[in-house]
Amino acid sequence: MAYVSHSLIKENSIESRLYQETILKTAAAKNTLVVLPTGTGKTPLAALLVADRLEKFPESKILVLAPTKPLASQHEKSFRKFLNIDGDKIILLTGAMSAQLRAKEYSDAKIILSTPQTSENDIKNGSLNLRNFSLLVVDEAHRSIGNYAYTSVAKTYRENSNGLILGLTASPGSSEEKIKQICGNLFIEAVEIRSETDGDVSPYMQKVETETIRVDLPENLKAAQLILKSMLRKRIERLNGFRLHILSKKDLLDAQRRIAKQLGRNPAGYAIISAIAEAIKIWYLLELAETQSVSASMTYAGKLKKDKSKGAQRIAGDPEFEKAVAILEKSGEHPKVEKLVELVSGSVGEGKKVIIFSHYRDNIDLIKSKLSEAAGCSPAVLIGQSGSKGLSQKEQIDIVRSFDDGTYNCLITSPIGEEGLHIGSADTAIFYDTVPSEIRTIQRRGRVGRSKIGKIVFLITRGTRDEANFYIARRKEKQMKEILSGMKKDFEEKAEQKKLGEF
Repeated sequence: MAYVSHSLIKENSIESRLYQETILKTAAAKNTLVVLPTGTGKTPLAALLVADRLEKFPESKILVLAPTKPLASQHEKSFRKFLNIDGDKIILLTGAMSAQLRAKEYSDAKIILSTPQTSENDIKNGSLNLRNFSLLVVDEAHRSIGNYAYTSVAKTYRENSNGLILGLTASPGSSEEKIKQICGNLFIEAVEIRSETDGDVSPYMQKVETETIRVDLPENLKAAQLILKSMLRKRIERLNGFRLHILSKKDLLDAQRRIAKQLGRNPAGYAIISAIAEAIKIWYLLELAETQSVSASMTYAGKLKKDKSKGAQRIAGDPEFEKAVAILEKSGEHPKVEKLVELVSGSVGEGKKVIIFSHYRDNIDLIKSKLSEAAGCSPAVLIGQSGSKGLSQKEQIDIVRSFDDGTYNCLITSPIGEEGLHIGSADTAIFYDTVPSEIRTIQRRGRVGRSKIGKIVFLITRGTRDEANFYIARRKEKQMKEILSGMKKDFEEKAEQKKLGEF
């Protein structure tokens, strides 16, 4: 195995790979958006560019941004591992440290790893000046939209520095408008995209087996499904009477945000907002019944009955709701639950570690309870910070570490486990539910097959949103790759035209 040889890279720390060398050549000359599959070495690539910039501009500094403290902390450890630089010059700065202490650290450090919100605040209070920085690294660059802090930090950096910008992501999304917004906000001049099947990448990819397992809703759950669909259809028809054109849950959420901004000018908006809230609540209950579990459905139905809002009270007082809940109360558990226990028990029985993705917290407790009863299973839950049961970032890191060292062999995670946190020891990933987002699907897939052969299992309930989401994400991923390939070509053609013009 050949390793990178560079005075600022520790010996035998970064494997020499052709695709990284090719991408690095572009990133060393232009602001570059790099789209690489999870596990192919975005962090080593960033370290190589850091070494290149510090070699060319030894008096300069580097700023590396990541969306969460745990991820920024992981990058700090990686940079210490890769870079032949005094460890005291590589520092992690987050909101956990006072602004006064951070101001002193900025002056002494060479490489600063931080969250975008911390850097944005320190730019505003004057403790962070980007004039002497030669590189800005933006991890999970797909977040660089709207008012997210990445955008303002990149703008300030551009105004005060002639340095480069490196954006890193596994997927910037499938919307051409969004990708162009990301590129605009990060002042991107070149795109480098690779997939698992590209000739220069495939030799480094571990084989990942994919299996799709479909289950059928039993007749009683189908009956509850029909009633909830009827309730939802009536609310959507009413909303469409206001010319809202609702076709999906995303349409409902978009309409809710749009109308909320207009409430002062449109008194009728309050009634519409209430009706939208009703539809969202029913949609949520329907998704739980179709794709999650009876237990989670009943938990949420109980919350609706206690909810004092007008929308919730109208739902709870609807005879169709009462009928659907009565059916759910007499139903057996969702067939996915039994299938999941069977799959996990088989995997841990073979000495494998399993990560389970479930979008809804209402369902995660049930999954943990069921797996705790299964022979050989030692499950742990990884969730975000919000809510009474939320985990602090330290607790999140401790749980991932305990999973990696074998204390737990099953990790049940909400969306918090999809992005950023390095979970390198999973052999199998089970998608308890599917998501329509190509970004989240790609990130979920990236949790396995990093250093050993892995397996991905999609659990899909026939005739439900599971199936639709599965195909939507697949279509969006294909679309994303086509858009990025086109943009890469466009950037290259513009650069060529510029050269010809200069000649």
